[in-house]
Parts: sequence; C-alpha cells; structure tokens
Amino acid sequence: MIRVAIVEDEPPASRKLRRMLAEDPEFTVVGEAASGAEAVALIEAQRPDLLLLDIQLPDCTGFDVLAEVGFDLRAKMQVIFVTAFDQFALKAFSVNALDYLLKPVEPNRFVESLERVKRAATKQPSENGLAQRLESLLNSLHERAGSVRRILVQDGQRSLFVDVNKIDWVESARNYACLHVGGQTHVVRSTLEALAAKLDPRQFRRLNRSEIVNIDRIEEIRAWFHGDQKVRLKDGTELMWSRRYRSESLADLERP
Repeated sequence: MIRVAIVEDEPPASRKLRRMLAEDPEFTVVGEAASGAEAVALIEAQRPDLLLLDIQLPDCTGFDVLAEVGFDLRAKMQVIFVTAFDQFALKAFSVNALDYLLKPVEPNRFVESLERVKRAATKQPSENGLAQRLESLLNSLHERAGSVRRILVQDGQRSLFVDVNKIDWVESARNYACLHVGGQTHVVRSTLEALAAKLDPRQFRRLNRSEIVNIDRIEEIRAWFHGDQKVRLKDGTELMWSRRYRSESLADLERP
C-alpha cells in the first residue's frame, strides 16, 4: 500500500484528488493539509510515501515545505506537484524528473502519474534517483531566491510560519535561536550562524556573537565604549553592536 498525503488549500481540488486516489486500491490517503505549517506537521507525523503538493499555499510555497522537512524525510517520499502554473513556468521543475499536474487535474493524466509512482516504488531511492533530483531542484531554487521569506516555528501544539520582515531581532540560546517579533518571542532549533545564512544580509545584520538585528527596526545608534555602539530599536530595545561586526561606515544601512 502506498501512503499518500495531500497538501492543497482549495477544498474542491482536495476532494477531487481524494476521489481519484480512491479508484486505485494501491493508494491510501493518510492525511490532508491546507497550509505549509500543517503540511510540515503532517509529513513529520505520517511520513507518507507520496506527497501531492500544491505549489501555492496561503503561508508559503510547496518548495518551502520540502525545504523545512529535511533531507531524511524528502529522501523517502515521492513528490507530485499540483499547480496552476503554466507549463512554461514548470520547465525548470520537469528537468529534475519530478512529476507535476496542472489544475484542473485531468483524470487520465492523474492515472499516468500514479503509474509512474508505482514503478518508482519498486526501486530503492538510490536507484530511481528521486531524492537526488529533488535536492537538485531545491538547491537551484534556493540559489535563485537567495534567502528565506518565512521561518517555521512551534507555538504550543501549533506550527506556524513567521514572516521574516516582521522579525525585530534575533538572539542565540546555545543550539536555539529566539526570534523577537512585535513583543512575542518564538524559539526555533537553529544556531545563530545557520539562521543568519537563511536571512537576507541586506536586511539583517549580525551585531555581535549572539545577536542579529533587522536594520529596518533601528531607530538610533550611539557611540559606546571601546569602539562599540549602542543600537536602540523602535520598540525601545537596546542592543550592543560590537566593533568586530561593524563596517567602517553606517551609510550602507540606508535602504531604498
């Protein structure tokens, strides 16, 4: 039995996929998600064999979901993109041999795609090369994007995406990072170095060994002792900018 997870934010489209899957006894649906955060939680909980993944979701893209779940889970899943993008936009994806379905999904095309899944399911991941091609796709997309737009955080029993533009500043807590967002603090499992690599360097600056700031939140910078500077944010928070991490001029903080 091939276990399937459906990630689709449009209920009619989701119901259609479920109906078409029900016609093939070799497939069973283990869960559905309507957002990126729900999708990540579903994949981690159910570890499906096949993911029917919408590219455009309310809180992120399908590619963000795949990047978030990590290599170990990606390597064990087959992925079929379900999208309203036209075929020209999907040329970059097709070269990686990851199947995709255009909305509205045609039944015959859907059956054809499922047959590909069955054939691939009889092989080891190293033989069908799906994991490697998926990694190639994600890497190429990351290179184009340059930085993430959202970061997945846990909030009690919920998972949600935080828009990086709303982050005021970030501080390190050993192997965790605390995102300070408008009076709220979200803790993510990540070193400060790893998180800094995801953020746009034009918008976020490392102030010292343990803090990163969104330069759009800076209200004032004052000279301090030993060449350091005191940074005051718009909400009144004060941070120390070490001279080791500071450029010679503050002019590069100006933003269009």
